[in-house]
Amino acid sequence: MVSSALWLIGLALESLLLVRAVHSSLLNRYKLFYLYLGWVLLGDLLTVPIYYFRPEFYPYVYWCEEFCSVLLGCGVVLEIYRAALSHYPGAAHMARNVILFLFVFSISRVLVKAWNSPKWIPGATTLETERDLRTVQTAVLTGLLALLAYYAIPIGRNLRGIVAGYSFFLGMNLIHLSARDSLGGQFQWIWDYLQPISYVVVLLVWVATLWSYAPSFQPEGGTRLERDYQSLLSATRRQVTDMWQHMSRSTRS
Repeated sequence: MVSSALWLIGLALESLLLVRAVHSSLLNRYKLFYLYLGWVLLGDLLTVPIYYFRPEFYPYVYWCEEFCSVLLGCGVVLEIYRAALSHYPGAAHMARNVILFLFVFSISRVLVKAWNSPKWIPGATTLETERDLRTVQTAVLTGLLALLAYYAIPIGRNLRGIVAGYSFFLGMNLIHLSARDSLGGQFQWIWDYLQPISYVVVLLVWVATLWSYAPSFQPEGGTRLERDYQSLLSATRRQVTDMWQHMSRSTRS
């Protein structure tokens, strides 16, 4: 009864967020975030009826939906970085490349391991992929928060809400995945109640902060972050040039 009520509340809040996104012009500003939210809403609408009426298909549908959700979650993290560093193109470009590399590396490592394993299990592989990617997402968001704090970069209410809600969501998922890995089914019955409650809290945070568009503060000129990035880029180019020159001299000699 409680689970059904929380599920209905979640559906209502997800739908409300998508409707408000259309009316407040937020949809065009955070496309990947709302794509992720729309996918979660679609998954909620599909998986529960399948669980009750066609339970034999439920594991396949659930793990497919979960795997796609994890991948779209990576897109949310990329969009958070893009929005937070929109006034710093150099730093944003470097961050995007690093994050993409980490995500692709994590996915490839798990898939290669699954491909080479004679006892490949879709559920277990998806669980491992989710744990690895959630860990990378958490580390990347933590790095962003440290970067914003160190350089005193201001962000608007909308982005703060997305970061706060998604960070809490990631934290709860890592607790679940870690506890499930060590405790197994003993923790699952607790998570069946804890997960929907925590997710409703996340949705309430998003409703409160994404009800209408709030512009971000414009940074003052001559930011230290972009100067530091340009210094790092110049130093890296010099090192690469010196390395090639050294290799050329060694080859000729």
